[in-house]
Amino acid sequence: MKSIRKTLTRRLSIIISLLVITVLLGADIGVDNWVESEFNHAMKAKVGVLQTLASQNNDRVEFESAGEYLPEFKGTTSPEYFQLWNNEHVFEKSETLNLHSAKDFPYKSVELNKFLIEEITLPDGRTGRIIYSRFIPQTAPQNIQASYQSNSNIENHTMLIAYATSTESLNFTLWFIDAAFVLTLIFVPLAVRFAVKNTVSYALAPLDALNNRIKDSRFSETQTRVVFENEVEELAPITESLNHFIEENYALYVREKRLTSDIAHELKTPVTELINMTEVALRFPGEERLEKDFKPNVLEIGTRMKNIISGLMTIQKYAYQKIDQNEEINLQTLLGKVVSAKQYTRIVIVKGGSQAPIVRSNLFAVESIISNLLNNAVQHSKGDNEINVYIGSTKLGEAQLRVRNVVKANVQESDISHMFEPLWQKDSARSSQDNFGLGLSIVRTLANAISANVSAALHEDRIEFVVTFANQA
Repeated sequence: MKSIRKTLTRRLSIIISLLVITVLLGADIGVDNWVESEFNHAMKAKVGVLQTLASQNNDRVEFESAGEYLPEFKGTTSPEYFQLWNNEHVFEKSETLNLHSAKDFPYKSVELNKFLIEEITLPDGRTGRIIYSRFIPQTAPQNIQASYQSNSNIENHTMLIAYATSTESLNFTLWFIDAAFVLTLIFVPLAVRFAVKNTVSYALAPLDALNNRIKDSRFSETQTRVVFENEVEELAPITESLNHFIEENYALYVREKRLTSDIAHELKTPVTELINMTEVALRFPGEERLEKDFKPNVLEIGTRMKNIISGLMTIQKYAYQKIDQNEEINLQTLLGKVVSAKQYTRIVIVKGGSQAPIVRSNLFAVESIISNLLNNAVQHSKGDNEINVYIGSTKLGEAQLRVRNVVKANVQESDISHMFEPLWQKDSARSSQDNFGLGLSIVRTLANAISANVSAALHEDRIEFVVTFANQA
């Protein structure tokens, strides 16, 4: 099973670590190159200082040693070295070269005003770096003035200078930078993972809290609908969907709870009557008055129980399945057949249009829907008022059946949503012996099974039930 927490932690850690390591690697390379460049630049600057000490006077070249200003070329503490060549012959060198057995640097051919840098081992055994440069010594001031006055050219001599110094401090600095980079390379992924893990855990805390609230929710204990709230924008759609799901399921829970209670009540009453009648018959055996009423009463009670169970079984059978619809049904003909069979005298059929609508559906389902709607209208209509049944088509060409009657009970708008629930009755005392509260529930179940739509609406003292058939032939 995939884990959002682990996936986020792993991917964010890897991505952030790679980005940080890439930046650090670039910084490490950049710093190393900068340190190297600065070191070479310092060597070139030192060479430039040494070049200023050489001067050209007529045909002579002089080098003015300044040991008091450049002590690194005289002592034994961190010594540095230089050497000059004139016409490939050693012209001058630092005193530090005379302190060791290797007293000269190798001669290199270098172009004028160019530099050649190489790695070497210094005479004192340390690792170092040497730079070669060819230059023209500066001309003495009096010779420059004379050349301007005589307009004559003074021959310029080129010289080669070599300067060498230790790279141990440079290598230590570069090593320190690389070591710091390696340590950072180890520490950064651990720090990033720790930070990401805690950040992800903090970000997912509302989700964990919501999960814990869901685990602790119990419909049966609170007897109320639970509403979840949160202040996290990303969880708002989940919370809304969850509240909608809970609301739907709580409604089903309440419905099933009420249905269970109603079934128990409907079955308990006739069973209690059977027990009482049996006890009386056993106590007074052979009593003619009891014998006369006993059997019809038992038959009536048994029939009532059978009708209740049959209605519940019908609802259960067709609640979650579709019925084959391969029969063409004339609604006017079928309606007349049901009215004649039931011998209803208050039914007034109104046909909309010249032709009666014909639907492709299931005969059993359509006949049961019409029969239960008419039974419901007859049972609950007021007095001898007419019951109007309209047969026609909608503007979209769908066949439609409408049943309207004057209600004798005080029906409210809030009762409409409960009318199609199994065993629901407006009379909470359930005093009626003929009604079980299953007729309209069967109507809706069969309507759903044949993809028809059924609805109810109040019009002052009248109630109207509308069935719209989707498949008109």
